[in-house]
Amino acid sequence: MSEGLLGRKLGMTQLFEEDGTVVPVTVIEAGPCRVLQVKVKEISELPEEHRTVSENRGKRSGRLERRRRPDGYYAVQLGFAERPARTSSKPASGHAAKAGVPEGKSYYFVREIRWDRLPPYTQGQDVDLSALAEVKKVDVTGTTKGRGWTGTIKRWNFRRQPMSHGTKKVHRRTGGTGRTYSTAKGMPKGKKMAGQYGVERVTTVGLEVVRIDTERNLLLVKGAIPGPNRGFVIIRKSNRR
Repeated sequence: MSEGLLGRKLGMTQLFEEDGTVVPVTVIEAGPCRVLQVKVKEISELPEEHRTVSENRGKRSGRLERRRRPDGYYAVQLGFAERPARTSSKPASGHAAKAGVPEGKSYYFVREIRWDRLPPYTQGQDVDLSALAEVKKVDVTGTTKGRGWTGTIKRWNFRRQPMSHGTKKVHRRTGGTGRTYSTAKGMPKGKKMAGQYGVERVTTVGLEVVRIDTERNLLLVKGAIPGPNRGFVIIRKSNRR
């Protein structure tokens, strides 16, 4: 993994090519994002001013300063959609203050994007849509719409039961589950049954980038992405050819 950005789904529209072909696109507000933290694999890769976190103020004198531990992997922690101070928690605003966010503010959407090498960013830097200027395809991760408690027909595309031959008022019910023994142990894990449908983390891969508007921070990708309008998404450079 490498280049990535946080954003918000605005909705869907369509574009027309020169030959009149209609291209369905999803409009994403991508960035700008604030780099809240850069995670490294080894302590030697940290800047000198970030290696020492604070001094140990114990009773014994002459003790060494406490140094920051390495994270063991490369990642960039990004913040998107600034949150006002009146709704920000103290831990979140204190963490954001290290990246230069003023007045006790924080961010609504904070996520990490893994890198396979040392990221070229520094704490407090702003990352905009120009980071994806040369990217042709992206992977978009979002949270699907919540559909509440649904039956097996809507949730798993089951068929209904027969409408005749003695079937009475159970046409859309699950029917037999095949649990003919050890019924006291309940249903096995992963059994397809009625339940909560939606609100799941889903990634749509290999979406073609149709247009990039760096002035308005708009990214247009071909096709649909998971989640409702105004829902937060993670955009990464796709590894698919």
